[in-house]
Amino acid sequence: MARRLVVFSFLAALVFFPLPSWSQTRPTSPGPGVRTLYIRGILRNNDTSEPMQNVKIELKRLTGESVGVTFTRSSGEFEFIGLGGGTYYLMIEERGFDQVRESVELLNSSRWGIQLFLRRSIEVVRGAPGSTVSTRELSIPHKAHDAMEKGLSRFYEKNDFKGSIPFFQRAVAEFPTYYEAYHQMGAAYLHLEQVAEAEQALRKSIELSGKTYFPAHVDLAAMLCNSQRFAEAETVARRSIELDGNSWQGHYQLTCALVGLNQLEAAEKSGQEVRTRKPDYAPLYLLMSNIHIRLRAYPALLEDLDTFLRLEPDGPMSAQARDMREKIQASLVKAQNAPAAPPPKP
Repeated sequence: MARRLVVFSFLAALVFFPLPSWSQTRPTSPGPGVRTLYIRGILRNNDTSEPMQNVKIELKRLTGESVGVTFTRSSGEFEFIGLGGGTYYLMIEERGFDQVRESVELLNSSRWGIQLFLRRSIEVVRGAPGSTVSTRELSIPHKAHDAMEKGLSRFYEKNDFKGSIPFFQRAVAEFPTYYEAYHQMGAAYLHLEQVAEAEQALRKSIELSGKTYFPAHVDLAAMLCNSQRFAEAETVARRSIELDGNSWQGHYQLTCALVGLNQLEAAEKSGQEVRTRKPDYAPLYLLMSNIHIRLRAYPALLEDLDTFLRLEPDGPMSAQARDMREKIQASLVKAQNAPAAPPPKP
């Protein structure tokens, strides 16, 4: 005998739909009393600014004690989670490159957006046996590279998105096929909510790379989702997955697009792909809650909200998520305790 679950009308209308992109993701710092901190950043080639993958990074305490080791993803991203406060060092010793030793201090908040650069050692650049310096790396003019570095510094270290754009423009003026600079320009425009300019720069980046540059595809997919151009976003997101199927960002943007297209079963499956690759990404669970609200999968919805609140107990959406969870839980209890309907009379 079925019992009907009463769902509050506001729940059906409420849509959590966060759409962070590859370069826009800015995790919320933990609130007071939250002691679990993290370090997140990206490793780039100093000569080309391209992300470097599968590079070993070791995290050490000030005393020299090793805390952990990780390897950069295909997008160059790396992270260390579950940290306490204190001073740490990010250490990289990669053959053919100068050693990196970057100090990171954690006080009452996590650190994200850290930019590390690997510079080729002088011996390798001069043509030591076994060296592999690409023609493109050598073709980037110093002025273009320097402008790119200054733009990246403004963008990531100072959050000066508007101030970074002239440097990226200077970089492409010096090196017209500098698709990485066009991508960063597009990301800066996204932060400034100048959507038309962002789309133009991102599409230029993709075009110049021969449609092979993963980060620009991810940011363009995010922009299209935020503009509710979901069919276009799906196409771009699927292309990003073709370029790097192991990265969670492409699968995340595909999930967003499929939710927008109301392809809920496919969106749920895509969301599971994100969870497999990035289980600690809090916005994912708000996106999954969109799916499970519409599918009326309330136990799964509760699990989404529980996981989100565990990962982000004091974020800007946490109070709303907590209120939603309490109301759904009350509805489930009410449905379970409701008397069974009498059998039909013969």
